[in-house]
Amino acid sequence: MPRETLAQERDDERDVLLAGRLTAALKRLNPWMTDDQAQRVIFNLQHIDATGLARNQAVHEYLSHGMPLTVDRGGRQETPTVRFFDFEHPEPGVGLNEYVVTTQFRVRRGSERGKPRAGENDERVVKPDLVLFVNGIPLVVMEAKSPTLLEIWKEQAVKQLHRYQEAGPEWHGTGAPELFDTNLLCVANCGADAHFGAVGAPQNAYTGWTSIEPFTESDFEHRLGTPPDGQARLIAGLLNPTVLLDILRDFVVYEHEQGRLIKKLPRYQQYRAVTRALDRIVRGRTPAERGGVVWHTQGSGKSLTMLWLATKLRRTPALRNPTIVAVTDRTQLDRQITRTFQQSAVDVPERANTTRRLRELLQTNNGRTIMTTIQKFEDVLNAPAGARTWLNDADNVIVMVDEAHRTQYGRLAAKMRAAMPQATFVGFTGTPIDKGFRRTTLGVFGDLIDSYTIPQSVEDRTTVPIYYEARLPDLHIEGPQTLDRLFEALFGDEPEATRTEIRRRFASKERIAEAAKRIEQIALDISEHFAKKVQPNGFKAQVVTASRAAALSYERHLNDFALSAYPIITTSHNDGPEFARARELDQDKIVEDFIDPDGEPQILVVVDKLITGFDAPVEQVLYLDRSIREHTLLQAIARVNRRFSHRRNGVVTEKHHGLVVDYHGVSRELEDALAVFEDGDVQQALSELEDPGPVIQAAADRAEAHFRGRDLDDPWSCVSQFAADAATEGDYKADAYERFDREYGDFSKLMDRYLPDPAALVYLDRLRRLTVIRSYARAQFLRERADIDWTAVGAKVKHLIDTRIDAGVRWLMAPVSILDRDFEQKIESLPHDEARASLMEHALRAQINERVAENPALYERLSEALARIIGELRAKVIDAAEGCKRMAALRGQVTKEEAFAADQGLSPMSYAVYGLLDRKRAEAGDPSGSSPAASEHMEFQPADIDAKVKEMALDIEVIVQRLQSLIDWHENLESQREVRRDIKRRLRAGPYGEGEVEELARQVMEMARKRLA
Repeated sequence: MPRETLAQERDDERDVLLAGRLTAALKRLNPWMTDDQAQRVIFNLQHIDATGLARNQAVHEYLSHGMPLTVDRGGRQETPTVRFFDFEHPEPGVGLNEYVVTTQFRVRRGSERGKPRAGENDERVVKPDLVLFVNGIPLVVMEAKSPTLLEIWKEQAVKQLHRYQEAGPEWHGTGAPELFDTNLLCVANCGADAHFGAVGAPQNAYTGWTSIEPFTESDFEHRLGTPPDGQARLIAGLLNPTVLLDILRDFVVYEHEQGRLIKKLPRYQQYRAVTRALDRIVRGRTPAERGGVVWHTQGSGKSLTMLWLATKLRRTPALRNPTIVAVTDRTQLDRQITRTFQQSAVDVPERANTTRRLRELLQTNNGRTIMTTIQKFEDVLNAPAGARTWLNDADNVIVMVDEAHRTQYGRLAAKMRAAMPQATFVGFTGTPIDKGFRRTTLGVFGDLIDSYTIPQSVEDRTTVPIYYEARLPDLHIEGPQTLDRLFEALFGDEPEATRTEIRRRFASKERIAEAAKRIEQIALDISEHFAKKVQPNGFKAQVVTASRAAALSYERHLNDFALSAYPIITTSHNDGPEFARARELDQDKIVEDFIDPDGEPQILVVVDKLITGFDAPVEQVLYLDRSIREHTLLQAIARVNRRFSHRRNGVVTEKHHGLVVDYHGVSRELEDALAVFEDGDVQQALSELEDPGPVIQAAADRAEAHFRGRDLDDPWSCVSQFAADAATEGDYKADAYERFDREYGDFSKLMDRYLPDPAALVYLDRLRRLTVIRSYARAQFLRERADIDWTAVGAKVKHLIDTRIDAGVRWLMAPVSILDRDFEQKIESLPHDEARASLMEHALRAQINERVAENPALYERLSEALARIIGELRAKVIDAAEGCKRMAALRGQVTKEEAFAADQGLSPMSYAVYGLLDRKRAEAGDPSGSSPAASEHMEFQPADIDAKVKEMALDIEVIVQRLQSLIDWHENLESQREVRRDIKRRLRAGPYGEGEVEELARQVMEMARKRLA
């Protein structure tokens, strides 16, 4: 729907709800509702006592579950629930919903709520590219960027969305946060691709949506007339009304993380798994047909998938308010999943901490959500009143078993099934299903419902790749190293008698792994590795040890080496005094502080705890000094695969990879662990860390290849590689810049991975040069930063190269305006004419783009003149020195024309109107057109001012200035119509036809909005 049509429905640009459409929808959905009651609902929706994301959460509660409204019905006070959407019939034209999409939806900025001030421009209004309304409520805001920007489009689009949301102190007063009170999700798109994210989500949390269910590929193309490529997949898969409203009602979670409220939306594989599982449970005729297995790799949000499935099960009428049982085999997992369910506020779970409580809950009526561990089923059928054969034989019991591969085969699983003989079992696993047990697993639970493999997760950037590095091989317990050789490496310098006694004490691998000398050497290596490679970026680590005694020894040594480390181990009152401190620790608080990137400890030392079912995205490294096998090994290394970014020393630092450092010699066990799974399931699960020299050399060469023949210490010369050709539009060759930017990113990530290894240090100067070149290009072409852009390198690399960049270089990086007082100084300080020409070109382009709406005639003439100069430069008709001379003349043109106008008695506004009128007269063939012009050599040539056109321009300026006396004139359509009518009446007295009058009136009003907004 055209924005002009919607503008006429709004009282002013402060309103983000389409009140008329919302009122009509409320009355359709709630037939009992009066107009006054609808206005009360809208008032309540607009006046919630909360701000930011908390306000979005409160509004979402109303939109998804309804708003209670007290009404008087025949003298009785009743409180019906107000519906905002027809969730049961979401298809357009079928139910009661109305869907509207519009472009450039204008919303007055949050800091501009009063009377507009003279001279304010259109930047006081935010104008998202697309807004999707359902029943007059804005649910989706989309920001589009040019596909020529390639990957840069996402950064630009998300930054714009953040400004609209005022998502951070740097955006305060620049956006319209009330537009996002009702927002479900935001979309950044570019034609070739599209990503979505929640309000407040950082750029790296925006992700694609590749599923097009319920369409098939052929259905999609047949119905929509286009193949399911690029942004079309997200639009059809996520933004179709059925999915959009389904997500609104049942797939939104607000959680507190690190002291902040976070809004979480489903990824495509989570939504797909839930809808497939629900369909199978509803359609299946027997428990076997209803059950199945969901395999989603570690780090892909399994707990939330279980929560959303439980929500859908509870809401499905065919299941008759089912009993839902979530079963884990780890207390830590039980707590984690229970916490996830509790924070949802959708279905409050009951935790069965004892067998007796579990028995009571299973025997009560339907409608409960029960959280427990499988160990509670050991004696669940042995009630005090006598043994039972079952506890609940209802067919609407759904059991969700977490990490199904660990628990489904044993005696406890059999007892669980005996207690609920008609239950449907859905197994969830984060690791692949063994080749040998695939048939057994699927036979127990049912067919595979959905899979999301490790390669898919890495490709989608849901998780980061994991690398493997073996360190101190002489101290490895496993592998080709014999126990005797290890013994010699540790104790070869001891006297024979001492060695004999040590050999007697450390006769096994387990005992020698605890040897104090060995642990001290490894702890020293860990401390050096962590301090140099991990700590500078603000990430954390775990050390996995072979025993509790080893854990305490590691903790002591790491603390001696100035690291903050705590043991998380199982203790009892029967332990010796050496375990007293570990027993007294508040382990829950320590783990909570570890998850917080700003808290301590930096390192957790563990044996069995926290190597599975533990989610700490800040963890980057797993130091491994114990033998682990198959599923447990895969789960342990997955502790470091979570995506994470945070601000470190003023730099947004992103975790690009996880690392497993092996001190035990488990490479063979890793190979064996991966061999028991299908290759396609575990591909890219772990990659060996390569020799840094050749890898970094190749990456540096690729990035520098863009500037062959140019001096890398001359950034201006290099940046000119990205200058647009004469025949192309825009400021720069986006595709060439993007290729460089991508290869620069690959180079910088490798440096982050390996630094400060000596093999990487030799490439620091090459990275410094490319960092400067990249920042110059971004400053002049993208015009957005005035300093080095560190987002691609992180805090560690920044620290190493920041001091190597000259302060004078930084000064020249700032985007330059031709109105700057020191413009000429900056130009003259550049090393050669090519650099001067490049800077002047982009400064002029920026000035033209920023001011063309204020004086179209002047700045469009300047744009044409600049295009001629650039064309001649590209064609080598003129050299850079001549180009600089002509562009300097263009810069002077602006000042000279403004001075000329003042001499003629014209203000900037009336002179801009004069330019429009005179240009239109010249286009109509009137030879008396008299606007000042630039000659072929750009020398200013004033012309006589036409007295009649000048008089008309001054009269129109007076008419337009009436707007300034009106409060909120930009929202008063009637006042605007009156002004436009008077402008047209005055224009008709001149030499213009009716079509020209309409066009000129429109141009004058647009100019007025720009100058007076």
